[in-house]
Amino acid sequence: MMKKRCMALTLAAVMAFSVTAFGASNPAQNGKWESAYGSGTVSAYKKMYSIYARSVLIGYTTFTVPKEAQGKNLYLAMVDTEQWKEKGTSEYFKGEVEEWEDFQAKQIYEKDQQNVFKVPLTEDSITLEVTYLDERGEERLGKGVSLVALGGDAYENNLFADQKDQLFVEDLIYLYLSPDLKHEVEEVPCTIDVTIGADTMQLNGKSYPLDAPAYINDAGYTMLPMRALIENLPEEVQKKVLWDGQSKTASILCGMTTYRLTAGEKEAQRNGDKVILNTPLEIKDGRVFLPLRDMVMFWDSGKINWDASTKTVHISADMVHILE
Repeated sequence: MMKKRCMALTLAAVMAFSVTAFGASNPAQNGKWESAYGSGTVSAYKKMYSIYARSVLIGYTTFTVPKEAQGKNLYLAMVDTEQWKEKGTSEYFKGEVEEWEDFQAKQIYEKDQQNVFKVPLTEDSITLEVTYLDERGEERLGKGVSLVALGGDAYENNLFADQKDQLFVEDLIYLYLSPDLKHEVEEVPCTIDVTIGADTMQLNGKSYPLDAPAYINDAGYTMLPMRALIENLPEEVQKKVLWDGQSKTASILCGMTTYRLTAGEKEAQRNGDKVILNTPLEIKDGRVFLPLRDMVMFWDSGKINWDASTKTVHISADMVHILE
Protein backbone atom coordinates (compact mmCIF):
# COMPACT_ATOMS: atom_id res chain seq x y z
CA MET A 1 0.00 0.00 0.00
CA MET A 2 1.26 3.49 -0.84
CA LYS A 3 1.67 5.82 2.14
CA LYS A 4 1.11 9.56 1.80
CA ARG A 5 3.36 11.95 3.66
CA CYS A 6 4.66 15.51 3.48
CA MET A 7 8.37 16.08 3.09
CA ALA A 8 10.65 19.05 3.74
CA LEU A 9 12.99 19.08 0.79
CA THR A 10 15.40 21.54 -0.71
CA LEU A 11 15.65 22.27 -4.41
CA ALA A 12 17.49 19.41 -6.09
CA ALA A 13 20.77 20.07 -7.85
CA VAL A 14 20.97 21.14 -11.47
CA MET A 15 22.74 18.53 -13.59
CA ALA A 16 24.50 19.70 -16.73
CA PHE A 17 27.00 18.04 -19.04
CA SER A 18 28.16 17.76 -22.62
CA VAL A 19 26.44 15.13 -24.75
CA THR A 20 26.17 13.96 -28.32
CA ALA A 21 22.95 14.61 -30.20
CA PHE A 22 20.82 11.93 -31.78
CA GLY A 23 17.36 11.80 -33.27
CA ALA A 24 14.49 10.17 -35.09
CA SER A 25 13.88 9.93 -38.85
CA ASN A 26 16.64 11.54 -40.87
CA PRO A 27 18.44 12.41 -37.61
CA ALA A 28 21.75 13.86 -36.53
CA GLN A 29 22.91 10.36 -35.65
CA ASN A 30 25.98 10.17 -33.37
CA GLY A 31 26.36 13.93 -33.49
CA LYS A 32 26.41 14.15 -37.30
CA TRP A 33 23.84 15.68 -39.64
CA GLU A 34 23.65 15.44 -43.40
CA SER A 35 22.09 17.62 -46.06
CA ALA A 36 22.37 18.17 -49.78
CA TYR A 37 24.87 20.91 -48.91
CA GLY A 38 27.27 18.78 -46.91
CA SER A 39 27.56 17.25 -43.46
CA GLY A 40 28.12 18.78 -40.02
CA THR A 41 28.16 17.84 -36.35
CA VAL A 42 25.94 18.66 -33.39
CA SER A 43 26.79 18.65 -29.69
CA ALA A 44 24.87 19.96 -26.70
CA TYR A 45 25.31 21.11 -23.15
CA LYS A 46 22.18 19.39 -21.86
CA LYS A 47 20.55 20.24 -18.55
CA MET A 48 18.46 18.34 -16.02
CA TYR A 49 16.42 20.77 -13.92
CA SER A 50 14.14 20.63 -10.91
CA ILE A 51 11.48 23.31 -10.85
CA TYR A 52 8.53 24.51 -8.77
CA ALA A 53 6.16 26.35 -11.10
CA ARG A 54 7.17 28.70 -13.92
CA SER A 55 10.27 27.51 -15.70
CA VAL A 56 12.98 29.60 -17.37
CA LEU A 57 15.43 26.95 -18.52
CA ILE A 58 18.50 27.12 -20.74
CA GLY A 59 20.50 24.61 -22.76
CA TYR A 60 23.36 25.15 -25.21
CA THR A 61 24.05 23.52 -28.55
CA THR A 62 26.95 23.91 -30.97
CA PHE A 63 26.96 22.76 -34.58
CA THR A 64 29.52 22.89 -37.34
CA VAL A 65 28.58 24.08 -40.81
CA PRO A 66 30.40 22.97 -44.00
CA LYS A 67 31.32 25.68 -46.48
CA GLU A 68 28.70 24.49 -48.95
CA ALA A 69 25.92 24.99 -46.37
CA GLN A 70 26.88 28.56 -45.44
CA GLY A 71 24.30 30.98 -46.78
CA LYS A 72 21.45 28.57 -46.05
CA ASN A 73 19.02 28.89 -43.11
CA LEU A 74 18.33 26.51 -40.24
CA TYR A 75 14.80 26.47 -38.80
CA LEU A 76 14.59 25.32 -35.17
CA ALA A 77 11.77 24.63 -32.71
CA MET A 78 11.42 23.19 -29.21
CA VAL A 79 9.14 20.19 -28.72
CA ASP A 80 7.99 17.65 -26.14
CA THR A 81 10.40 14.72 -26.56
CA GLU A 82 7.89 11.92 -25.90
CA GLN A 83 5.20 13.38 -28.17
CA TRP A 84 7.69 13.88 -30.96
CA LYS A 85 9.15 10.39 -30.76
CA GLU A 86 5.71 8.76 -30.55
CA LYS A 87 3.82 10.84 -33.11
CA GLY A 88 6.46 12.74 -35.06
CA THR A 89 4.55 15.92 -34.14
CA SER A 90 4.27 18.27 -31.17
CA GLU A 91 3.33 21.85 -30.43
CA TYR A 92 6.30 24.20 -30.53
CA PHE A 93 7.20 25.58 -27.11
CA LYS A 94 7.76 29.24 -26.30
CA GLY A 95 11.35 30.26 -25.89
CA GLU A 96 14.31 32.28 -27.05
CA VAL A 97 17.37 31.51 -29.19
CA GLU A 98 20.60 33.53 -29.05
CA GLU A 99 23.90 33.01 -30.82
CA TRP A 100 26.91 33.15 -28.49
CA GLU A 101 30.55 33.83 -29.24
CA ASP A 102 33.42 34.03 -26.73
CA PHE A 103 30.92 33.66 -23.87
CA GLN A 104 28.91 36.71 -24.98
CA ALA A 105 25.57 37.08 -26.74
CA LYS A 106 26.18 37.92 -30.39
CA GLN A 107 22.76 37.69 -32.05
CA ILE A 108 19.15 37.28 -30.90
CA TYR A 109 16.94 35.32 -33.31
CA GLU A 110 13.26 36.22 -33.56
CA LYS A 111 10.57 33.53 -33.57
CA ASP A 112 7.51 33.51 -35.79
CA GLN A 113 3.94 33.00 -34.58
CA GLN A 114 4.46 29.23 -34.43
CA ASN A 115 7.61 29.64 -32.24
CA VAL A 116 9.95 28.67 -35.09
CA PHE A 117 13.41 30.29 -35.11
CA LYS A 118 15.26 31.13 -38.33
CA VAL A 119 19.05 30.86 -37.94
CA PRO A 120 21.19 32.03 -40.92
CA LEU A 121 24.29 29.87 -41.37
CA THR A 122 27.15 32.35 -41.77
CA GLU A 123 29.99 30.76 -39.79
CA ASP A 124 31.69 27.37 -39.77
CA SER A 125 30.74 26.87 -36.11
CA ILE A 126 27.68 28.27 -34.33
CA THR A 127 26.80 28.08 -30.62
CA LEU A 128 23.20 28.73 -29.59
CA GLU A 129 21.74 29.44 -26.16
CA VAL A 130 18.25 27.93 -26.20
CA THR A 131 15.86 29.17 -23.50
CA TYR A 132 12.60 27.37 -22.74
CA LEU A 133 9.76 29.48 -21.29
CA ASP A 134 6.50 28.19 -19.86
CA GLU A 135 4.21 30.20 -17.59
CA ARG A 136 2.28 27.02 -16.80
CA GLY A 137 5.43 25.20 -15.66
CA GLU A 138 3.98 22.21 -13.88
CA GLU A 139 2.31 20.93 -17.05
CA ARG A 140 5.80 20.15 -18.35
CA LEU A 141 7.09 18.32 -15.26
CA GLY A 142 8.76 15.00 -15.97
CA LYS A 143 9.23 16.00 -19.60
CA GLY A 144 12.14 16.34 -21.96
CA VAL A 145 12.43 19.42 -24.16
CA SER A 146 14.08 18.57 -27.48
CA LEU A 147 15.39 20.78 -30.26
CA VAL A 148 14.00 19.99 -33.73
CA ALA A 149 15.37 21.08 -37.10
CA LEU A 150 12.45 21.61 -39.48
CA GLY A 151 12.57 20.33 -43.04
CA GLY A 152 10.61 21.09 -46.16
CA ASP A 153 10.58 23.78 -48.82
CA ALA A 154 7.94 25.89 -47.06
CA TYR A 155 10.82 27.66 -45.30
CA GLU A 156 12.95 30.12 -47.27
CA ASN A 157 16.38 28.83 -48.31
CA ASN A 158 16.07 25.94 -45.83
CA LEU A 159 19.18 23.79 -45.29
CA PHE A 160 16.90 20.76 -44.97
CA ALA A 161 14.49 21.71 -47.77
CA ASP A 162 14.57 18.21 -49.28
CA GLN A 163 14.35 16.39 -45.94
CA LYS A 164 11.84 15.69 -43.19
CA ASP A 165 11.77 17.35 -39.78
CA GLN A 166 14.34 15.80 -37.51
CA LEU A 167 15.03 15.50 -33.80
CA PHE A 168 18.26 17.50 -33.66
CA VAL A 169 19.09 17.36 -29.92
CA GLU A 170 17.07 15.01 -27.74
CA ASP A 171 16.23 16.21 -24.21
CA LEU A 172 18.25 19.40 -24.50
CA ILE A 173 16.53 20.27 -21.21
CA TYR A 174 14.88 17.73 -18.90
CA LEU A 175 12.33 18.89 -16.30
CA TYR A 176 11.43 17.23 -13.04
CA LEU A 177 9.68 18.21 -9.83
CA SER A 178 11.42 18.95 -6.55
CA PRO A 179 8.63 19.61 -4.04
CA ASP A 180 8.50 22.49 -1.60
CA LEU A 181 7.37 22.12 2.00
CA LYS A 182 3.69 21.91 1.04
CA HIS A 183 3.91 19.22 -1.60
CA GLU A 184 2.50 15.86 -0.61
CA VAL A 185 4.21 12.67 -1.70
CA GLU A 186 3.46 9.00 -1.39
CA GLU A 187 5.76 6.05 -0.84
CA VAL A 188 5.78 3.38 -3.54
CA PRO A 189 7.01 -0.01 -2.25
CA CYS A 190 9.56 -1.51 -4.60
CA THR A 191 11.34 -4.89 -4.59
CA ILE A 192 13.96 -5.89 -7.15
CA ASP A 193 15.56 -9.31 -7.65
CA VAL A 194 18.50 -9.77 -10.01
CA THR A 195 20.37 -13.05 -10.48
CA ILE A 196 23.98 -13.10 -11.71
CA GLY A 197 24.06 -14.15 -15.38
CA ALA A 198 20.26 -14.06 -15.85
CA ASP A 199 18.66 -12.27 -18.80
CA THR A 200 15.66 -11.05 -16.76
CA MET A 201 15.03 -9.16 -13.50
CA GLN A 202 12.05 -9.22 -11.16
CA LEU A 203 10.46 -5.93 -10.07
CA ASN A 204 7.49 -6.09 -7.70
CA GLY A 205 6.97 -9.68 -8.85
CA LYS A 206 6.94 -8.88 -12.58
CA SER A 207 9.65 -10.06 -14.95
CA TYR A 208 11.55 -7.58 -17.16
CA PRO A 209 14.19 -8.43 -19.80
CA LEU A 210 17.81 -7.29 -19.35
CA ASP A 211 19.87 -6.30 -22.37
CA ALA A 212 22.96 -7.42 -20.40
CA PRO A 213 23.16 -9.71 -17.34
CA ALA A 214 24.52 -8.73 -13.92
CA TYR A 215 28.03 -9.95 -13.09
CA ILE A 216 30.69 -9.93 -10.37
CA ASN A 217 33.66 -7.72 -11.26
CA ASP A 218 37.36 -8.39 -10.66
CA ALA A 219 37.22 -6.59 -7.30
CA GLY A 220 34.46 -8.93 -6.12
CA TYR A 221 31.58 -6.44 -6.36
CA THR A 222 28.22 -7.25 -7.95
CA MET A 223 27.45 -5.00 -10.93
CA LEU A 224 23.90 -4.33 -12.16
CA PRO A 225 22.84 -2.98 -15.59
CA MET A 226 22.16 0.73 -15.12
CA ARG A 227 19.55 1.63 -17.71
CA ALA A 228 17.36 -1.46 -17.21
CA LEU A 229 17.44 -1.00 -13.44
CA ILE A 230 16.38 2.66 -13.51
CA GLU A 231 13.96 2.66 -16.42
CA ASN A 232 12.02 -0.37 -15.12
CA LEU A 233 11.20 1.32 -11.80
CA PRO A 234 7.45 1.83 -11.11
CA GLU A 235 5.67 4.28 -13.44
CA GLU A 236 4.81 6.57 -10.52
CA VAL A 237 8.48 7.27 -9.82
CA GLN A 238 10.33 10.08 -11.61
CA LYS A 239 13.25 8.49 -13.44
CA LYS A 240 15.60 9.32 -16.27
CA VAL A 241 19.08 8.30 -17.48
CA LEU A 242 21.20 10.69 -19.55
CA TRP A 243 24.50 9.22 -20.77
CA ASP A 244 27.47 11.20 -22.07
CA GLY A 245 29.52 8.81 -24.18
CA GLN A 246 32.42 11.24 -24.54
CA SER A 247 33.12 11.70 -20.81
CA LYS A 248 31.58 8.31 -19.91
CA THR A 249 29.37 10.02 -17.34
CA ALA A 250 25.81 9.11 -16.33
CA SER A 251 23.36 11.61 -14.90
CA ILE A 252 20.47 9.79 -13.26
CA LEU A 253 17.14 11.02 -11.92
CA CYS A 254 15.60 8.62 -9.40
CA GLY A 255 12.61 9.76 -7.34
CA MET A 256 13.49 13.30 -6.26
CA THR A 257 17.25 12.91 -6.40
CA THR A 258 19.85 13.36 -9.12
CA TYR A 259 23.12 11.43 -9.36
CA ARG A 260 26.23 11.90 -11.46
CA LEU A 261 28.65 8.99 -11.88
CA THR A 262 31.63 8.58 -14.19
CA ALA A 263 33.07 5.25 -15.33
CA GLY A 264 36.35 4.47 -13.60
CA GLU A 265 35.95 7.17 -10.92
CA LYS A 266 34.95 6.48 -7.31
CA GLU A 267 34.01 10.11 -6.70
CA ALA A 268 30.35 10.74 -7.61
CA GLN A 269 27.66 13.33 -6.86
CA ARG A 270 24.30 13.05 -5.14
CA ASN A 271 22.22 16.24 -5.61
CA GLY A 272 25.49 18.00 -6.29
CA ASP A 273 27.20 16.78 -3.09
CA LYS A 274 30.30 14.59 -3.31
CA VAL A 275 30.00 10.90 -2.40
CA ILE A 276 32.65 8.18 -2.60
CA LEU A 277 31.72 4.84 -4.16
CA ASN A 278 33.05 1.44 -3.11
CA THR A 279 33.66 0.66 -6.76
CA PRO A 280 33.10 2.89 -9.81
CA LEU A 281 30.70 2.66 -12.70
CA GLU A 282 31.86 0.09 -15.27
CA ILE A 283 31.34 -0.38 -19.00
CA LYS A 284 31.20 -3.95 -20.27
CA ASP A 285 30.21 -5.15 -23.75
CA GLY A 286 28.93 -1.67 -24.56
CA ARG A 287 26.63 -1.51 -21.51
CA VAL A 288 26.94 0.56 -18.32
CA PHE A 289 26.78 -1.14 -14.91
CA LEU A 290 26.16 0.21 -11.41
CA PRO A 291 27.85 -1.21 -8.29
CA LEU A 292 25.34 -3.07 -6.10
CA ARG A 293 26.90 -2.06 -2.77
CA ASP A 294 26.47 1.62 -3.65
CA MET A 295 22.88 1.25 -4.77
CA VAL A 296 21.61 2.13 -1.28
CA MET A 297 22.41 5.78 -2.02
CA PHE A 298 19.61 5.77 -4.60
CA TRP A 299 17.02 5.17 -1.91
CA ASP A 300 17.19 6.59 1.63
CA SER A 301 15.37 3.54 3.01
CA GLY A 302 16.92 0.96 0.69
CA LYS A 303 18.03 -2.48 1.88
CA ILE A 304 20.14 -4.99 -0.04
CA ASN A 305 20.45 -8.73 0.59
CA TRP A 306 22.66 -11.27 -1.19
CA ASP A 307 21.67 -14.93 -1.57
CA ALA A 308 24.97 -16.75 -2.16
CA SER A 309 23.27 -20.08 -2.93
CA THR A 310 21.37 -18.65 -5.94
CA LYS A 311 23.67 -15.69 -6.63
CA THR A 312 20.65 -13.41 -6.42
CA VAL A 313 20.53 -9.77 -5.31
CA HIS A 314 17.38 -8.67 -3.45
CA ILE A 315 16.73 -4.93 -3.15
CA SER A 316 13.79 -3.43 -1.23
CA ALA A 317 12.96 0.25 -0.80
CA ASP A 318 10.15 2.79 -0.63
CA MET A 319 10.41 4.97 -3.71
CA VAL A 320 8.86 8.43 -3.77
CA HIS A 321 5.97 9.57 -5.97
CA ILE A 322 5.18 13.29 -5.94
CA LEU A 323 1.46 14.12 -5.94
CA GLU A 324 0.99 16.98 -8.40
